[in-house]
Amino acid sequence: MIRTPAIFRAPVTTSHERGVLVATCVSSLGSFYTMSVTSFALPQIQRGLSIPEDEVGSLFALLRSGTIFSLVLAVAADRLGRRRLLVASVAGCALCNVATAFSRSGLEFAWLQLGARFFLGAQILLAVVVVTEELSADNRGWGLGVLSAVGGMGGALTLLVYMFVEYLPYGWRFLYVVGGLGLLCVPWLWGSLQETRRFSEHQSQTAANAASGPAWQPLRDIVRLHGWRLAALVGVMIPVSVILEPGIVFVSKHLQDEMGYSPGQVGLLVGGCGVMTPLGNLVSGAVSDRFGRKPVAAFVSLLLPAAVALFYNASAAPAMGLGLALLFLSIGGLIVLHGAIATELFPTAFRSTASGMREALGTVGASLGLWIVSLLYVATGSHAVSITWVLLLAPISPLVILFLVPETARRELEEIAPDEVGA
Repeated sequence: MIRTPAIFRAPVTTSHERGVLVATCVSSLGSFYTMSVTSFALPQIQRGLSIPEDEVGSLFALLRSGTIFSLVLAVAADRLGRRRLLVASVAGCALCNVATAFSRSGLEFAWLQLGARFFLGAQILLAVVVVTEELSADNRGWGLGVLSAVGGMGGALTLLVYMFVEYLPYGWRFLYVVGGLGLLCVPWLWGSLQETRRFSEHQSQTAANAASGPAWQPLRDIVRLHGWRLAALVGVMIPVSVILEPGIVFVSKHLQDEMGYSPGQVGLLVGGCGVMTPLGNLVSGAVSDRFGRKPVAAFVSLLLPAAVALFYNASAAPAMGLGLALLFLSIGGLIVLHGAIATELFPTAFRSTASGMREALGTVGASLGLWIVSLLYVATGSHAVSITWVLLLAPISPLVILFLVPETARRELEEIAPDEVGA
């Protein structure tokens, strides 16, 4: 009998933990759909809204910046609770997607999707916080891997719908109508998802001080009390995000405009390689539970630029396909590892705020990467060459992980970052 390798076997979980995973996975489906739909449909959106070539990177930088403002919802979740902000974010993202289907210009499209990204960021970070706080220390990485892998099915839905974009009513606009279906899940999520035990306990212990201080107090206190860990988070997130965002945003455009692929061919190639993303989710979570977050995160941080370099510089289809597969594998791993590190490094009082700052840092890095590519395009005349130059930043993140970030795997959250009295 062939036995499943240990890292792929589901660990023993309680019914409560399984219920948490189901609810958070459902809440994440729409976020991953929204995250990928614009990248897939970029050529059609660009033509439909008459967006000039030299404004593409800047436009994406604007809409990508929406997740910076997710920090507002993250800070609020450290005062009001994870549950209500998570459900509200699902509804907000769906509504913005529906509105995007009616956009009349590139600027209007960007502002509506900026709003969608605002709620999208909160969906992702709050689901990660809920799973981190509710699953046992031995299973946190595995649970985050499952959350990302199942949530990533939203990206698979994007691909499935996009393959028929040329035949859908209203073309690319129909894609955003599909993105609004998350509204149907809101009543069920509200009834199924409960507040996390750790937040409830923390709230009851600090009830006397809960209403005191300004709304942004968690943000002020996390900088004051955990500034060195935030600095390490900057070094981990920014360089990787500068590389990752243009590397994934221009995939469809590179294949269609420079390699001559049709939308259907893009769908088949991306679909075939895209199965590596959930594999990266599951493997990185399980392996980091066993061997540690630090070595696994450092390795995947180096795998990403290698994959980007191969994809954008290969001329043969097999090499380009390998580069794309490794790109999706590394993205899957980084989603889980960055989420785990950021939430595990900080106490309950600031865990949602820290996760929001991780999302904000990733957004700053992503927008910076897109702006840099736009500027380099003026000199190089090629998005592929411009993206390749950005890879000079590749060594920074793994060095920070190895030398400045403490190990968090298989340790109780209170051991990694004890709650401060009165925080």
